[in-house]
Amino acid sequence: MDKKKPIKQPLKKANSQVAKPKRDYTLIFLWVVIAVISIIRYRLIAIPFERDEGEYGYIGSLFLHGIAPFKDAYSMKLPGTSFMYAILILFFGHTSTGVHTGLLFVNAATMYFLFAAFKKIFNPFIGLATASIYGFMAVSFVFDGFAAHATHFICFYTSIALLFLADYMKSGKMLKVFLCGVMLGMAFLMKQQALFLILFAAVFLFVYLKTEKKQGFPVIARNIFMLGIGVFVPYIVVVLIILFSGQFSIFWLWTVEYASKYESLKNFASIMALFNSSFGPAWVICYYFWLLALAGAVVLYLSAYTRLQKSFTLIYLIASVCVVSSGFYFRQHYFVVLLPAMGLLSGIFIEFIIKKISPKISAGKALDISLLGLSAILLFTLYSNRAYYFSYSPKTICNMVYWGNPFNDAQEISKYIHDNSNDSDKIAVFGSEPEIYFYTNRTAATGFLYTYPLVENQPYNEVMQEQMISEIEKNKPAYILFCNTDYSWLSQAGTPKTIFKWGDKYTHEHYTPVGFADFIFKKGWRIYWGNDIINRVEQPESSLIILKRNP
Repeated sequence: MDKKKPIKQPLKKANSQVAKPKRDYTLIFLWVVIAVISIIRYRLIAIPFERDEGEYGYIGSLFLHGIAPFKDAYSMKLPGTSFMYAILILFFGHTSTGVHTGLLFVNAATMYFLFAAFKKIFNPFIGLATASIYGFMAVSFVFDGFAAHATHFICFYTSIALLFLADYMKSGKMLKVFLCGVMLGMAFLMKQQALFLILFAAVFLFVYLKTEKKQGFPVIARNIFMLGIGVFVPYIVVVLIILFSGQFSIFWLWTVEYASKYESLKNFASIMALFNSSFGPAWVICYYFWLLALAGAVVLYLSAYTRLQKSFTLIYLIASVCVVSSGFYFRQHYFVVLLPAMGLLSGIFIEFIIKKISPKISAGKALDISLLGLSAILLFTLYSNRAYYFSYSPKTICNMVYWGNPFNDAQEISKYIHDNSNDSDKIAVFGSEPEIYFYTNRTAATGFLYTYPLVENQPYNEVMQEQMISEIEKNKPAYILFCNTDYSWLSQAGTPKTIFKWGDKYTHEHYTPVGFADFIFKKGWRIYWGNDIINRVEQPESSLIILKRNP
């Protein structure tokens, strides 16, 4: 009698249904959020440049004309952000609108890379929450989010670095560590404070290899060394370019010697005053995001995440806080670098609460509920900021954020200078309004795009004043813009006044006023040209004088 053969049961794929939910709408959700943020940014692209943008834009334009870094424009900042501006100008045009259009795409890419990186390091929802909350907060006016500051580019390169780091954790390929280092090196070129993010990567790499992979010192040292090599590559390339262009002494003076004298605030009361002035509006507008992030930090070690994920979150948060706090100036746009960490912590709290409320819920249902919760938060953000996002004009927003600064009127002033000068003419700005150089598309008669260093309490101030005087006398600019406004000088007590005495005498001897821009606090700025100058009847709080060189 034949024995019946046992029926073979199909093998079950262990944990396949548990680990991966059946429905995953996170990528679709991400594209919707990116589209919404891009629409908002598109509406804001016409906001005029402020000072930092003017500096980056002008130096970026010099790069496109083949002029090496630090040759005709001095800055304590490394040339990374100006390099990014050169790319944006090349593709989108030599206008503030063109640069802001480029920022729209940079921001969209940053959101995508944040999603991809945190999806691998944590899970799809955490990646989505990080990218979405970053996107909504990074465009907020309380962080000057419409402006193409260096912090946006730091986040861009850091997001790519995090993706390479996540790939390394999956593949173990040392090339990924090197590429992670290169991207962090690019972030450092954007702004030196990104050094803390480089330290984050090194510390986390050590923790990962030591605790998770149980590697010994030789393996750990090789990986961290490879990370360091990658970090130094962009900086070495810049130094070599500057060396071959013969500008190394100027580069060293501004980025090392002068930068080391650029003191941070020492007085605790001053630090707190500046922190409150920057963080106060951010708290009022985004309080629920700050509370979510704080709650995420509180529940982090109560959550079901792995020890490595918890370590990553903590180290990344500390590094981001250090970037923002560097120098204790707490400028509004500095907080942009902290926003990915805030998005991460917020996502952690949302996921923690969902799992605590319904511990037996399926992975698919948990994701659906989490997406609904995130949607509610983002929709509330859209509603509560609807006037800024969809109603206020770019000019109105500029006045709201930069009241008392001449940014809205700089374009009209620059157009007059451009239309009444030749391409070969040079101009000079007595003050810190480098956006004028960018808008006029005229060469600066001096390398001092900012005059702040000339009137700071630092050992090079008198030498810098004499150098600026010498450069202007040599180049004989066709137009001079004299900035009689505190925002353009921020002169500190006890600093030399040579530049002011000379400037007053020089302009009276060689130049004639052709226009005035006056600021009355209750009325704003008004420009007077030619015969209309006689209508200036009120004493302005601030003014800009447009002077033309006598024949």
